[in-house]
Amino acid sequence: MSRATRRIVVAHLTDRGMNPAEIAAELGVSGDTVRRDLREMPPPAPAPEPAPAAPVAAGLLLPESTQLRQDLSVLTAAFRAQPEDAARFAVHQAAEGVRHHWQARAEARAQASA
Repeated sequence: MSRATRRIVVAHLTDRGMNPAEIAAELGVSGDTVRRDLREMPPPAPAPEPAPAAPVAAGLLLPESTQLRQDLSVLTAAFRAQPEDAARFAVHQAAEGVRHHWQARAEARAQASA
């Protein structure tokens, strides 16, 4: 067996949990040979870096559902708009309601502390 092949086998048997004495007995070489093979092994290659993820298109991505599709159809028909415009309008309206709620709470706290 060539030295290169033996080093591959030594590395494999080490990975499987065998100690140098067991490997030496298995391969019919001395323990010193196995220990030298282990010492002289090149360090493991670093794991390859994962490929960068593809950029996500700008915009809002939502999981499709039957209810969402129906709601978007209603808004699109009601406003005679493109689905994107109807969705934008709905999000704006919902956010506006939340803003008003927060503003009212802040004003109530300010009055209570005055």
